[in-house]
Amino acid sequence: MPRRAFKFYQRKRVVNINVNVFVAGLLSIALAKYPVMLVSAMIGHEHKFIISIAAYVIDTTIDVVLYFGLHWIANHWRPLKETHIVDKLTTPAESRTRNFLVDVGKVQAERFALVPIFACIAIGGMWSLQHFASVQPKWAFVIAFIVAMIFTRIIHTIWGYHSGTFKDHDRAPNTGDTQSNANANGD
Repeated sequence: MPRRAFKFYQRKRVVNINVNVFVAGLLSIALAKYPVMLVSAMIGHEHKFIISIAAYVIDTTIDVVLYFGLHWIANHWRPLKETHIVDKLTTPAESRTRNFLVDVGKVQAERFALVPIFACIAIGGMWSLQHFASVQPKWAFVIAFIVAMIFTRIIHTIWGYHSGTFKDHDRAPNTGDTQSNANANGD
């Protein structure tokens, strides 16, 4: 990734959160496709709903682990210390770790709140594709989960702008969390 694009990726939260969620989601779908295929073969293709639930659990586990790593890179890893924007974000290691956990926790909490919507689209869509269109479980999984991801990305982006989660780092006056900065400014 060219240096300028990487700085933009780190600085613009609407970009890095959505890219991270989408990349983690696509990678988790790719990594979970084979285990979903195995589960489907083990329990039998006729158990479409159970296969859909197992796919959700496998995908979610992989997705969360990948997202944590990508979020660290985008928002807390500072290999480009000499730039002015990144300098504003540089804090001692203990503070950065605490800020990481608070920051990733807020994003994950918002994502968790969207789980019912995601699950309805992903699980219901996967089951429907298998049941009504006779799509193989592995392809029903891929299609339904990508559609669910796109839909929840749109909702989360709107919500993230409203809640402040998508507020860019370079606009925050201090390196602390954005909520305390907003309170200090009377917002």
